[in-house]
Amino acid sequence: MTAQTYGADAVCATTGLNLVPSSGRRMFRVARTQFGPLQPPPRVKTANPVTWSRWDTPGRTIYGSSTAEGAFVEVLEYITPDPPAVAMSDLFDDVEDSDDLTFDSQIQRELPLCGAMAPRSISKGWRAVRNLYELVLPGNGWFVDVTGAGSISAIEEQLQMLLTTCGVDRLTLSELTSSSEDMKQLTTGIATWLRESVVLSDGSRPHGVVYPSKWGTTVQNWAMWLRRADDGTGSDAVWIHEASDIGRHTQPFVEVATNRRMRTY
Repeated sequence: MTAQTYGADAVCATTGLNLVPSSGRRMFRVARTQFGPLQPPPRVKTANPVTWSRWDTPGRTIYGSSTAEGAFVEVLEYITPDPPAVAMSDLFDDVEDSDDLTFDSQIQRELPLCGAMAPRSISKGWRAVRNLYELVLPGNGWFVDVTGAGSISAIEEQLQMLLTTCGVDRLTLSELTSSSEDMKQLTTGIATWLRESVVLSDGSRPHGVVYPSKWGTTVQNWAMWLRRADDGTGSDAVWIHEASDIGRHTQPFVEVATNRRMRTY
């Protein structure tokens, strides 16, 4: 492949996109055992992407992280969100001196007294239906580093109409790391262009994208499109290396739950 090389990474001479070699890297993914890590729901082209994940395209996309801790970070934050920190007096006209000052504090105190789990709790049932999977990515090919400077420049040049439609004057990391509904049309549009239209200078198509987690730049995430599964041409070159139960004392699970101030059961 004709490219400028920076360590193990590269810049595609044809597209200007920043690339990271797949090279059989390991990726960690938390998924329901009922479906396994390689059976995500297919997305339909005519559907509204507002409910999709950030780098979904029509077809199937799997997500994972470079570390087990990163995989847990990405899923645990979407468990039941915190109640709003609204003043009790703004919601009720019969607030007593014994009540907490804010609604979220009141809920945190009352739920355990009623035999229920407090917000930001992870139940045994949640753990029981999921495994931590270690996957092996394809031995050959490339992922697009979508937040690389070259990639941002190439996307701006090639997808100006999409950016205008989404109300984006200049593309920055802010838009690319956002999971808000307002940005779903943009990020899924970029992903669809990369998947369906981009051919790299070695004649291959990118496997997917690599990007930093919004929960911290030390976590690197991967999104891989399952081209063969979608085309009905066989199995994609990604394998399950190991599947592990998620116990209450599983080290990366405990570490992330503690850092995110969550209770485990």
